[in-house]
Amino acid sequence: MINSVMNRLQDFTFFSQLMANANMGWWKANLSTANYECSDFIVELLGLDQTGIISFEDFNKRILKEEQRPTTVHSFGVHQRPEAVYLLDTVKGAVWMRSKICFQETDEDGNEIVYGTAEVQDAPDMASAYQALQHSERLLYNIFKHLPIGIELYNMDGVLIDLNDKELEMFHVEKKEDILGINIFENPIFPKEMKERLKKNEDADFTFRYDFSKVGSYYQNSQKEAKIDLMTKVTTLYDNEHQPINYLLINADKTETTVAYNKIQEFEEFFELVGDYAKVGYAHFNVLTGHGYAQKSWYDNIGEEDETPLSEIFSASRHFHPDDRALLIQFLDDVRKGLTVKLSKEMRIYREDGTCTWTYVHLLVRKYAPQDQIIEIISINYDITELKRTEEMLVKARDKAEASDRLKSAFLANMSHEIRTPLNAIVGFSSLLTSTENAAEKELYNSLIGHNNKLLLNLINDVIDLSKIESGYLELRPDWVNLTELLDESVAEYAHQVPSGVELLTNYPAHDSLVELDSLRIKQILSNFLSNALKNTTTGHVEVFYEVDHQSVRIGVKDTGRGIPQNMLEKIFERFEKLDSFAQGAGLGLSICKLIVEKMNGRVLVDSQLGIGTTFVIELPCRSMLVE
Repeated sequence: MINSVMNRLQDFTFFSQLMANANMGWWKANLSTANYECSDFIVELLGLDQTGIISFEDFNKRILKEEQRPTTVHSFGVHQRPEAVYLLDTVKGAVWMRSKICFQETDEDGNEIVYGTAEVQDAPDMASAYQALQHSERLLYNIFKHLPIGIELYNMDGVLIDLNDKELEMFHVEKKEDILGINIFENPIFPKEMKERLKKNEDADFTFRYDFSKVGSYYQNSQKEAKIDLMTKVTTLYDNEHQPINYLLINADKTETTVAYNKIQEFEEFFELVGDYAKVGYAHFNVLTGHGYAQKSWYDNIGEEDETPLSEIFSASRHFHPDDRALLIQFLDDVRKGLTVKLSKEMRIYREDGTCTWTYVHLLVRKYAPQDQIIEIISINYDITELKRTEEMLVKARDKAEASDRLKSAFLANMSHEIRTPLNAIVGFSSLLTSTENAAEKELYNSLIGHNNKLLLNLINDVIDLSKIESGYLELRPDWVNLTELLDESVAEYAHQVPSGVELLTNYPAHDSLVELDSLRIKQILSNFLSNALKNTTTGHVEVFYEVDHQSVRIGVKDTGRGIPQNMLEKIFERFEKLDSFAQGAGLGLSICKLIVEKMNGRVLVDSQLGIGTTFVIELPCRSMLVE
């Protein structure tokens, strides 16, 4: 007996170590107490105490990014969403996790207990997958919400758990909360025959008269006497293991049959457009007969002509990579034998022009009835070529970042300081704002918060520009612009920032000129020069000027400010360099300006004398012409 216990303990220890080495752990969720009990791996990852217990509420606080859903079993449902991917804050930093529900039971005290596993995922892959999942979910939600026919979704107990806007309109209900929770099997109007067919998971199409006077206390609505003739379709939805999970009802007002039909036609066209735009395709077909339907976008995603018979595609799969083709053919063979019901895989597609693209393929057996010559498969595919390219770029960017680790560390150290300064001000003054009743103080705090918001936004924009430049993604969009008008726009934006005792002047040629330049980047550079000039000039003037010839343009800002020491003239274009260490700003502006000008095949010139003033000039090659 002792040996048996020891062996089981050794097996458990070995299994726990094996999971930990695979970056996995297990968890136990008590739905009654709303607590997780975690294995040593998760305890260590989250920094929990020896009990290994964390509440659902505290766990959800660890999930990063506002767009992510909570991940407790209460949130996503044991049957409806058994798996979730999320970004989690741990003692090791932010990591991507995949959590999966394995099974559920009721303990001796009557508590519902859910068991599952949690696995650390590779960040780039999971981030891309999560984004793709979000995109698909948003697409399906918009289709559901805006479908011009009514849709009701019930759980297997007959309880209404969701409906779309058209359904609310059709049954004169103001908001979802007024009707969610009703039971279809208690509906006094819904035909008894249809209730019985639902319980048997039988699909059905039928028409009946819905009399609002007979609703009674079943639900609250604003219509008491009217009658409508409904065309209703009922069906049962199944999970990946072909277990029924939901009842789906689709309702259309028969009195609006013609209008509804036209709307359906419009929706089908819209859905086709959505599929073409999002590169998402849908198809369903019978494996045994080869009959089915597919969207044009579905054909496009696998490199086939939209007139190609589905049976031919799945028998030959000629455009698929040989390895992927073999996997697809094997899957269909296993489906016929009843050995599998699902396939999800990234697959390579060879196009007629010789290029190779990537398509994510989802195949799911919806109905398996070979005795009736029916094995129905639903197929959803979407082009992930750009996603794969993005992943490749992310990997290259990661490798580049790792190669310049010291520079990155210095950059992050400076940025954390610069970001913290306005952020602390925002947080601090926001706290003071809530604690004061004085109107003048509130106005002051709001002004300070707004000022620091602007500082923070400018800093973020600088970082984004710097990142684009260094990664080679900064795009220039030259166009013909009136240089006088362009510079006047920038001058006008800074007119309210001119210190007392300082004049803001312009000095332009007698005739306006058109130049072919990127106006947005010219304004960005000029704004930086103007901002620096106004900050460092207390008396005299700040002058904006330009000169044009047939092949180039000179644009500059001249001030009568304090000037720049000669030993600093070269350093001011380096990152995080500031003449005044106490001045606000990250010291990235001039560095970004220099990089942009060099990107435009130009150069930046600076001339300065202490106590006299400074002149910044950019020289850019460009085409020009006089304004007629």
